[in-house]
Amino acid sequence: MSNKIYIYLLFCLAMVSSCSKMYDNLEKYAGETVYPGRFDTIVGHVGFERVEIDLMKAGRIPASQIRLGKAMKTVVEYDDKQLTIDSLASWLNITDLKVSKLYRFRVYTIDENGNRSVPQQIGLIPYTETDVTNLAMPTPQALTSPSSAILTWPTGISSAVLSYYGLEYSYKDKNGDIKEGQRGQDPRIFMANLASGAIASIDLNYKIIPKINGTSILDTVWVSRKAQVSIPTGSTPFAPFEPAILSANGITTFTADAVAPVEKLTFPVRTGSLQDIFYFQGLKEIDLTGGTLFEMTENSYNRNGVTDVIGGGPIVPFARRMGDMPLTSAQFLLDLLEVGKLTKVKYLANSMGIDDLLAPYVSSGVVEIVSKPDEALIPLQPFLLNGVIQDGNWELAVDAPAATYPPGADLQNVIKATVKKKNGTLVIQIPKEYEFDVAQYKYLKFKVYAPPKAVLSGTYAPYQRLWFRFMNNLWAFGSESSYGQQYWDYGKDAYPISDTDLEKWIDMKVDLSKSVDKHNRVIVINIGGEPSLTFAPATDITYYFANLRFSKD
Repeated sequence: MSNKIYIYLLFCLAMVSSCSKMYDNLEKYAGETVYPGRFDTIVGHVGFERVEIDLMKAGRIPASQIRLGKAMKTVVEYDDKQLTIDSLASWLNITDLKVSKLYRFRVYTIDENGNRSVPQQIGLIPYTETDVTNLAMPTPQALTSPSSAILTWPTGISSAVLSYYGLEYSYKDKNGDIKEGQRGQDPRIFMANLASGAIASIDLNYKIIPKINGTSILDTVWVSRKAQVSIPTGSTPFAPFEPAILSANGITTFTADAVAPVEKLTFPVRTGSLQDIFYFQGLKEIDLTGGTLFEMTENSYNRNGVTDVIGGGPIVPFARRMGDMPLTSAQFLLDLLEVGKLTKVKYLANSMGIDDLLAPYVSSGVVEIVSKPDEALIPLQPFLLNGVIQDGNWELAVDAPAATYPPGADLQNVIKATVKKKNGTLVIQIPKEYEFDVAQYKYLKFKVYAPPKAVLSGTYAPYQRLWFRFMNNLWAFGSESSYGQQYWDYGKDAYPISDTDLEKWIDMKVDLSKSVDKHNRVIVINIGGEPSLTFAPATDITYYFANLRFSKD
C-alpha cells in the first residue's frame, strides 16, 4: 500500500513540472501580433484617367462574402496618397489619375488595431488627355463640287490603336448657319451650301475606345479634331463616273457651271454608280427606270461559225440590274434625299436592289416606286440565242415567231423548234448587265405542244421530256458573270410529257425559287435530256412553245 502512495506522488510531481514548462513556452509568445489576411491576387485594368484593380481570385464579390481572418478594412497607397475603405473590397476603381505616368499601387488590409497585412503591389499607367491629344486619327477623303463636299473614310477609322463607334460633326455653311449631325459605324458626311472657291472647316468629334498594346481600355473617349476642305470653283472640270449616261442626257461639258441649269437626269437600270449626281447642284428629279432614253444593252456572239445578238429594246419587267447597286454607289442619291434637294425620284421596283434604302422617302411622295405586272412575256427576237454558239450538238431549227403552228386558244409568241442534232436546245438569255428578277417573278410558265407518239418511240423515246437548266452564263462565256457560275436544275426527268398530253397544247410551270440567291440570266431548255444515241430520226422531232413568260404566282 505504501508503494502505491509513493508512485502516485511521483506522478503528480511529474505533471506539475510538465505544466510549468508548458506555460513557460506560452510566455515566449505573450507579445506576438496575429496579422490580418492578405488579398490573394492583384490584376490591373487601364481606363481613361483611372484604373481598376482586382484583388480576389474569386472575382468581384460583395464585402459581406469576403473572409480574411481579422481583416476589416482595405487600404490603397500610391504616390503620396493613402485611401482607406471601411470594408474589404474585392476590386477597386481609382480615379483622378490625370498624369500619364507609372503609378505604383500598394494594397493591403488592416484589422481593428491597425495591424497591416502583407501588401499586394502593381504598377499601372492610365490613359489620359495627353494620350488623346497625341492619338493619330485618320484623315477623311473629300469629294468636292463648287458648293458641296462629301467626307468619307474608305479604309475605316478603327485601327491597331483604337476602335471606332461613331462621330458627331458640326460646320457652318456659306450663310453662317450651323449644320450638325451624327454618324455611325460607316461614317459619311455630306456638307452642302458651301462657298465656292473657299476653305470649308468642319469639327469632328469621334467616339472611340483606345487600345494599349492591342488591348482596349475600359472607357469610351471622345476625340475632337478639325478638318478642312478646299471647295473648287464652278469652272473646275469634274471627271464623270458614267460619261456615256450623262452624254445621253445631253451633258457634254463636265463643269459645275455647265450643268447648273440641269434639273432632271435619267439613268438606266444597269447604272454602275450614281456618283455623278453630286455635281448637279440644280438637280430636282431623277428617273432610275431608264425612261425612253435608254434601251437594254446588246451582247454579240460569233462562235462555231454562227453569229447572233441578244438584247436591245426597252427594259423588260423580268430583268433587273446584275447584282444590287453597292451602298457606296447609291449613297450619293441618299445624300440628296436626306438634305431635301430632290423633289422626285422614279424607281422601278427591285430593279437596282436599293428598295430598302429608298423606302423612308416613299410615304412623302418624293420617291415613286413603279410596280411591275403580275406576268411578263419573254420577247422572242431580243432574247433567243442560237444554241450552236455554245455547242454544235445543240442545233435546233427555230422559227420565231412561227409562221404556222397547231391551233390553240390565246397563243402568243409561238416558237417552232425542230431538233437537228441529238442535243437540240432552246436558249433564252438576257445581256450580261442584267439578271432575272426572281425575287418577284418566281415562276416560268409556258404552253408546249409535243409531236405524236410515233415520233417519240423506240430509240427516240427520251425526247418525250424537257430538261430545264438555269445558269449565270453559257459555259463557253465564263467571263460574262462576275459572280461565277451558279448553275442549277431539277434533273432530266423532272418534266416528262405523258402520252395523253402529246399532240395538244398543255401548260407547264417551273418554280424558280431555288435561284432567289443566284444571279441567273440564262435558261437552257433541252429537248430529250441529251440522250446518248446516234441521231437520225425518220421523222422530224418538232416541238412548239408559246406564251413563255415570267409570273409572280
